Amino acid sequence: MKYLSSRLNFYSFFTFYLLSFCSPKNPALPDLRSTVDGIVTRLYENIPADSLNLLTEEFLLGYLSDKEKSVLSTRYWVLEVNQPVRISLMRHVDQKMVPFWLSSSGFEKTDLLVKNELYTYEVWQKEEHSGKINLGINGLDKHRPVFFISIAPLEKNEMLEIKPIFPANQHFETLEPGAFTYHDWDGLKITEVPAALLGDKLLTTIRGRAREAHLIDAFRSTDFPSSNLPDLTVLHWDSDPKTSISINWRTGPNLKHGLVNYWIKGSTDTLSQNSTWQEIEDRLLQNDRFTLRHTARLRGLKPGTAYEYRVSAGTEQANVFSFETEPAVHNNFSFIWFGDMHNDPKTGQLVQDATRRFPETKFYISSGDLVNTGLHRDDWDKLFSYTRESFAQRPFMPVPGNHDSQDGLGAGMFQAQFDLPSNGPGEEYAERTYFFRYGEVLFLMMDGTLSISDQAAWLDKTLAENPARWKFLTVHFPAYNSVEPYLEIQDSWIPILEKHDVDLYFSGHFHYYMRSKPLKEFKPGSESNLIFVHSASAHGKGFESDKQDQSFTVLSYPDDYLFQKIDIQGNSLTLSSYLADGKLLDQFTIRK
Repeated sequence: MKYLSSRLNFYSFFTFYLLSFCSPKNPALPDLRSTVDGIVTRLYENIPADSLNLLTEEFLLGYLSDKEKSVLSTRYWVLEVNQPVRISLMRHVDQKMVPFWLSSSGFEKTDLLVKNELYTYEVWQKEEHSGKINLGINGLDKHRPVFFISIAPLEKNEMLEIKPIFPANQHFETLEPGAFTYHDWDGLKITEVPAALLGDKLLTTIRGRAREAHLIDAFRSTDFPSSNLPDLTVLHWDSDPKTSISINWRTGPNLKHGLVNYWIKGSTDTLSQNSTWQEIEDRLLQNDRFTLRHTARLRGLKPGTAYEYRVSAGTEQANVFSFETEPAVHNNFSFIWFGDMHNDPKTGQLVQDATRRFPETKFYISSGDLVNTGLHRDDWDKLFSYTRESFAQRPFMPVPGNHDSQDGLGAGMFQAQFDLPSNGPGEEYAERTYFFRYGEVLFLMMDGTLSISDQAAWLDKTLAENPARWKFLTVHFPAYNSVEPYLEIQDSWIPILEKHDVDLYFSGHFHYYMRSKPLKEFKPGSESNLIFVHSASAHGKGFESDKQDQSFTVLSYPDDYLFQKIDIQGNSLTLSSYLADGKLLDQFTIRK
């Protein structure tokens, strides 16, 4: 199933999920988020760490105060109607625990069923007078197919008006076959609706709401907790690679003063730059709930120069690392592209091996799915710990995948780890869709989990305003593939890529290697030499090469650990794809 969404901007959904209760328009509305934060804090104080994941719903309902249970029962979904209505609540039949508030608030289970392409939902109903309607949480577990609702007036001749209160930016559809179920999975269509519900006003939601009160089997520990020692250092370019670098690192929550000392390699003339910091909270990370991510932007560097640097926090200092700025003028360089990484320790070793094997590499890019669960900070800890010092010595320029921007809750944890350019289509795309230049190459880094159609104009404008000898697009989802082609990308972006003679399209998502023929060889009428390559740097659900559609492929290879090295030498480009054991899997050259 696809994870693209053109219907609702994920960033907006995440924003109102976090901020709606803080709105001055609702000063008296209890805050579900802070209530659960308080419950988690109290559990840490009262329950031994090794018992937190033994908690049951029965225990928790006895443990919570009446006020807390009231918030959980009434502040998950709040709206107002102008007349008496019937509310239908569609609850996934496989959810083991019925929300504790459902029956006590007047809902009764019916014999009706609603289905989409994957799931079946039982229908619970109640009638409400005009005025405010308050609904409770999906449950204390994390059941991702969360409930959704529909509303119908009791008097059919009356015009129903629904005023959303929380979430404030509620999306409405008509409940009928073909309607989508979740914003973070708008390829998942409703297939069956009972006649009695046809035409109801459907209030859609996101699967991420299952996490809002997740307390049962919820608590995690990181294998790599923060400390007073600065660690997990990563380099990026947020500005010109010739004269700048951005350095990011982690500390424990109390070390707010960070500093970078840096100098030209071989000299003793040391400069320094203070860092800014951002607090990152993962409330279910029981051994490291709060950390700080520091950022120091170095400016005014000399092009084509090797620098050394050391980051510090308080009295603690990290190791000395080095980096090189881009030369002022050059035609030749190499970079490495990693597909899906999924915080896999073998992928971390792959990164280290690639770095040692090809020391001439100038930087890395990634086409997304860096971690398994982008909302879990411990997965990011694993990624940077497994890759060790590689990203501390060469800039790392990724885009998010669906695992990094998960369940409709946005890519906030992804953005917190990096300091990437903010030159995308708008504020909500900052550090997620962006471009940068290196040598005679324009790198278009695009977030396929955000609206495809809304990014098309930016893509066209950026290509028009930034002529370059070579042009590459990196996005998580492959436009052409044998598993599930992404038709929206084909319709919205491919004509633009053809128009501007883009050379390569890097993608991942499906865990196998594929190189396409030039576009003109499998798309009738096209004159483009655009080649599509998708690859994964970690194992996962692959796709057997003998089952693939070979009409558009030159080569396909089943699931394996892979990375790609791209060598630019003036008018010649060579892409080499390597297996983890060093074997050359594929290689091709483009000449202009």
